[in-house]
Amino acid sequence: MHEYARRLPNGIDAEAYNPGFVPGTGLTPDADPVSRFAMRRILPAMTLTPLATGRRAAGRYLADVVLGTTRAPTGSYVDRTREVRSSEESYDPQREGELWDAVERFTATCAA
Repeated sequence: MHEYARRLPNGIDAEAYNPGFVPGTGLTPDADPVSRFAMRRILPAMTLTPLATGRRAAGRYLADVVLGTTRAPTGSYVDRTREVRSSEESYDPQREGELWDAVERFTATCAA
């Protein structure tokens, strides 16, 4: 996100958003039957704890970031409802540049 923030024109923002663990989203279609059952029927109860986020809450938190209700400057990392410091590695300009270059190569191949 930091590299995007540096490269995007003024007035265009990019933030990284982490909804946390959101059970019941269907993101495990290739999992074994026991795991799929647990994700669908058991783990949603975790949304009653701080360990997981419900689907509606995750969507609302994302909307809050997009609409500016949750303040997050461009290039920031938002964990559910607040801006937090991202990993130390994410602040390394050399790594950011290398990642940018890799994404450019990979997406150029897909676009061709």
